[in-house]
Amino acid sequence: MYDLAGWLLLLFSFSIVLMWKSIRDDAKVVHAIWFCLVLHHAVVFMDVYFPDASTFHWNGVYLAASPEPEWLHSDSHDGSFNYINSLGFLYRALGASLFFGEELSVLAFVLSCVVLVKLVDHLDLRRFRVGIVLFFGLLPSAVIFRSVTLRESWQALFLLLFVYWAIRLRKRPGILNVLFLLMSAFCMSLLHHGLARYAVYLIVISLYWSIFSHRMNVRFPRSVRVLFAGLLIACVIISSQKMGLFMTLGEAVEKGTELRRSLLSYTDVRTNFSTVLDTSSVRGIVTTVPMTFVEYMFAPYPWQVENVKDINALLESMLRFVLLFFAVFLWRRFSGEVRSYYGFLLIVVLGMEFVWALGTANWGTATRHHVLGYGIIVLLGAPGLILFMRELHSRIFGRRKVSGELNEQMRHMS
Repeated sequence: MYDLAGWLLLLFSFSIVLMWKSIRDDAKVVHAIWFCLVLHHAVVFMDVYFPDASTFHWNGVYLAASPEPEWLHSDSHDGSFNYINSLGFLYRALGASLFFGEELSVLAFVLSCVVLVKLVDHLDLRRFRVGIVLFFGLLPSAVIFRSVTLRESWQALFLLLFVYWAIRLRKRPGILNVLFLLMSAFCMSLLHHGLARYAVYLIVISLYWSIFSHRMNVRFPRSVRVLFAGLLIACVIISSQKMGLFMTLGEAVEKGTELRRSLLSYTDVRTNFSTVLDTSSVRGIVTTVPMTFVEYMFAPYPWQVENVKDINALLESMLRFVLLFFAVFLWRRFSGEVRSYYGFLLIVVLGMEFVWALGTANWGTATRHHVLGYGIIVLLGAPGLILFMRELHSRIFGRRKVSGELNEQMRHMS
């Protein structure tokens, strides 16, 4: 009986994608999402192999079993206590079941698929819908971390929602879009203290990008838009300072340096990063910060591989590199509004990865952190990779040429 809510949620997850007409009308997309869902549900059944993920579950069980409603306090303020309290509240209402808790993470995944498909439509990439969904849903580490009681699945959902509402705001300026954008940023910031600080910059960048879009040139003169943007950004910064969330780039690097050194000092593991941040001088910052970011993004390197898990991490880092390559390639090739969308999304995902890089000490943890921004990287890079694979396939097997598809797609989007 404790697992009843989990089973109901499992069945409900398959019907969610049918609630949007634009998605259920495309049978291939529905089947692709369902296929990914099956794998995520399979991981839920094998959760015994991932004991680390059960920590949040058992803390939630403790709260649910308390005789009186109890709010778990934490001095770390890393967002984990918000997630634990949410689990505790749902466990108290529907039963303290690990199966149910993990199905909640799968629910966040399937909702992320819906948002991702909506973003695909906004970027006019409909012909790549199925490929993007499969790239997003079948990454091994993401399948695992999005199917257990960890925060990554919900973090990824709220980041995609934030990006969705930012693009909606640029296309259709309106107060409701601003409110939904702020709500998405708020929900994301509740799940990690680093995301809470980064959300401030996301809001500022998004408001500036949306308010100064070409679509608003006719409605408002530039002076009014400058004043409006300045007031909104000032309100965000002042509010964040009051809440202790505002942090300059220098302060962020310094804080990341302290955290990274503390993690490296008490975790002497094989997967530790070799680069140590040096903030003692400008030269140290210029030389170590880029190396830290590169190592976080693409470690382990081939000569560091020693077991099967390392092979998987290496293949995923290679895929991430290829997707980023095609994302930057398409950004350089596009022009006008499409290039602006690509540039905005690249700033969002690379900025967030930079935040994670400052406070991550090994590539095992990095693999988990990459789950958050992976959806945006797939959205940007998968179309170019898919076209490249099609062209390579045609050349090898001598089938019809598709070398002009990329240029055709670019003209269509522009």
